[in-house]
Amino acid sequence: MSGLWKDHPATTRQQQLPFTPKRKRGSRPTQADVLIGLLRNARAHRKPLELPEIMRAGIAQHGARFKEIRDQGFEIENEIERTTDGAIQSRYWLRFDPEGGNEHQEGGTNEQAN
Repeated sequence: MSGLWKDHPATTRQQQLPFTPKRKRGSRPTQADVLIGLLRNARAHRKPLELPEIMRAGIAQHGARFKEIRDQGFEIENEIERTTDGAIQSRYWLRFDPEGGNEHQEGGTNEQAN
């Protein structure tokens, strides 16, 4: 990763979204922190994070943000579906969180693995 967008700071609006950054006191949350928060919230509701929600949050370069958090040890599954009218829907499942809630999540139903 070139580092150009790595640790890209969250905007003031993004900082208002419900998430708890795991950052040192006084440092600004990043867009990766916001994305992790969105993934955790979706997981808590046993549903995927869908691309329109990521876009509404204003995450810049969401593909790069996913790489950034995967490099931190998060496991994220991308599910792509083409609808009958040809639209492509992209969903993201948080399968493993190295910072807590460490159970692996399997399948589209997001059930715990035994």
